[in-house]
Parts: sequence; C-alpha cells; structure tokens
Amino acid sequence: MAEQAQDGTTTTTVGAPTEPRFADRARAMVARVLERLADPAAVAADTAVLAEMSWDGDDQPLWVDLSLSSGFPGVSLAFSGSTPSGPEHAARAHAHLARAMEVLAAERFPAAGIFTGPGSVAFATLVAHRATGGYVNALARMDEHQRRVVRATLPRPRTNTPLTTNGEFEAVRGLSGVGRYLLARDADGDELRMVLSYLVGLAEGEILHRGRRVPRWWTLAAPKLGQEVEMPAGHLNLGLSHGIAGPLALLALAWRAEVRVPGQRAAIEQLVALLAECAVPTGDALWWPAFRTLEQWATAPDPGAPAQRPSWCYGAPGVSRAVQLAALALDRPDWHELTRRSLTGLLDTPVADWGIDDPALCHGWGGLLHLLGLLGEHLDDARLPAVRDELAALVLAQYRDEYRFGFRSTMTRVPQGVDVPAFLEGAAGVALALDAYAEGRVVAGWDQALLVA
Repeated sequence: MAEQAQDGTTTTTVGAPTEPRFADRARAMVARVLERLADPAAVAADTAVLAEMSWDGDDQPLWVDLSLSSGFPGVSLAFSGSTPSGPEHAARAHAHLARAMEVLAAERFPAAGIFTGPGSVAFATLVAHRATGGYVNALARMDEHQRRVVRATLPRPRTNTPLTTNGEFEAVRGLSGVGRYLLARDADGDELRMVLSYLVGLAEGEILHRGRRVPRWWTLAAPKLGQEVEMPAGHLNLGLSHGIAGPLALLALAWRAEVRVPGQRAAIEQLVALLAECAVPTGDALWWPAFRTLEQWATAPDPGAPAQRPSWCYGAPGVSRAVQLAALALDRPDWHELTRRSLTGLLDTPVADWGIDDPALCHGWGGLLHLLGLLGEHLDDARLPAVRDELAALVLAQYRDEYRFGFRSTMTRVPQGVDVPAFLEGAAGVALALDAYAEGRVVAGWDQALLVA
C-alpha cells in the first residue's frame, strides 16, 4: 500500500497479512529511545561528556551540532521520520531542528553535502515538512541555498588527471547527496540537471594514470586518513557512501522520476558494468570489495580474498540496492540477477556469522534490516522475512537501560563502544529502522539521505 505525504512524496507500506514477528517489541523500544532523545540540550551536553570520557583520538568527533551522523539534524529525524506517537512528537522534532537553525544562523559553514552543515539542516527540514506540512518558508530558503551550492561548487570533470577526492561526487560529502535533495525538492530545476550532467561526464571514458587506463572516478585520496602511504596511486571507491554506487543510485532514481540528461542511460550502464567488473565471484554468488587500488586494478578480482562485511556504506546490500535501482530504472533483468547473486552468499550464511557487532544504520544491523526490506520488494526470496526478523531481534538485544541513548555504537576504537545519539551511526537511526520494520514502511522518507530510495 502507498501513502502520499503533503508534498507528493510516496511512502510504501507493505500490505502483509501479518505483522513482523517482533513488531510490538520494536514499537516499545522506539518509544523508549525517543524518550531519551527528547531534550536537545541534554542530548548535546551528555554526548559531549560521554565523548570526553571515551574518545581515544578517533578522527571523527562524536558530536557535531550540524550533522545527520551526530548532531541536532540527525536526532530530529528520529521524531519527524518515525510514526507519530502523540502530540509531543512533532514538538520534539522541532526542538532539535530549532537548535540546528540557531547554530546555522550564528556561524558560516562550507558546502559539504547533505550530512553536515547547511545540507544536514536542509534534509532534516524536508523530513519535518513532510511530517507536518510546516516549515514552508524555511524549506524554500534551504532549497535556494542548495541551488547556490551547486552553482558555486560544481567542478568540471578533469580530462587527463584523477580526482583529488571522491568527496566531489559521493553520497555523504558530495554532489550525489545534494542531487538527491534536489530531486526531492526541485526536480525540474537546472541545478539538478547540472549535477546529473557532471556525473554523466565522469562516467565517460577513461584517463591514463601512472601508465594504466583507469575510470574517471579514480581519486588520488585514500579511502581513510592514514592510508595514503599504503596506496600512493589512489583508488577506485565502490561503496554507496563514498564511492561510485552513490552516483549510480542518484542517476537511476532520477531516471525513474523521468528527470534525464543526455548520456544518462549510458552512464548508468557504465557504472553497473564497472561494478560487475570489480565484483568478486564465489560460485553462483559474488561480493564487492570496498575499493580497488591501482595494483588491484591491473589484475582480476581475487576469489580468495576476505569478503567485505555487509553494510549500507560498503559492499552488499548497499551496493546491491544501487544496482537494483538501476535495474528498475532501465528494466534490466540481467541486473536484477546481479542483485540476486550479490545477496546469495549473504543469505546462505547464518546471520550470526555476518561479522556485525553494531546496531547502527551505517555499518550495523539497523542498516541491514532496512535495506533487506527495500531489496525484498523486488527480490523473490522466501528467506527475507525470517532474516529480517532475526536482524530485528539482534538489534533489540543490543539495547541496554544503562546506556544513555539505549544503544551503543562500536564505530570507534574504544573497546566498550560509545553512546552516539544521532542518525547514521547512533540511536536515532536505530529507532528509525525499528520503526520502519514494525510498521511495514518499506520506503520511509528519511532513507532518501542514504540514496536507497
């Protein structure tokens, strides 16, 4: 069943005859987490104290005021993106969003995609608008800001040299994320077409790098800070969060929405072909590594290499969803088969052996729970409902009353994990995944930030 929000956005609800096995427990858990996230001042202050106690020098701070990963906009999504539970629901979303807007008005921030800075406030405002019909003027200002960001920062594809950083095009920091926001808000605008055309340009042809032909998506940066010495020639990033699966997802979503630019079909085909080329076959199954170095690019994928653990950010099922969106866009049964093969090894493996120890959306059980719901809408595999029930049970089992926000992230090197409240790597995202599972919401609206819908 499809529900339509006030701005025309469709939220897909599964019309199943029975509820998911752990629906009631999930609803109760969501309510408990949301109570812990209700007061923005307390959430920010307590996170700062917990960070000081447990942070060990990891390169990412645990609280950033304007962030979907770890700030006020991300926590606001827990309320505006979940099923309303009472009159205070919208007020709590507004309290976090208001704090974000205060910070935005007081400081200047560089353009940085939709996960930090003004972009994170824009996306949180969009979700709040869909939930309430309000924030019309604020959202119009956010729209104009995102259009200005594109016009001011859109790079020209380099003709003969690799990109400095994949932050130019990726979902989290780059133009694929901004393009997803514009597709939701201003699909007829020139700026969205500028983004799509830029991505199409990167998909065209190859460049010569250190004596080898490589895709234009090649970047000189390493996947993580500190890895530069290990890969001085850069890498090709394959992930949905920081790699080429993000542009593929945006191009496919835009095509399905009938927003098209010259070369878009060919770019989608090139990206799927590139992902197929980089996939590691293991019998009927296959899996995607996080990236390919220049040395790896010169050889065939190694079937004996350790498989990438499943997540939204890298490997299946995140990349699988991007390929599935392309299959739906261009009606390609062979790409649906590619999607199926990428999940075969995962579904043939006991969930306990997937190597996950985190409840979050980015690289944990919560993201897998939601992604397998999305994939299952167009994937005929009778195992999926039971697997999702098992994933939900694993998420629920990680809740602890003694944790400040109920769930603890293992994203840092701190052995005991860290209490993180927000969307991508914290309790807000876990609550949203559980809410969507309990209510049968396949496409939930907040998941557009992940480029999976």
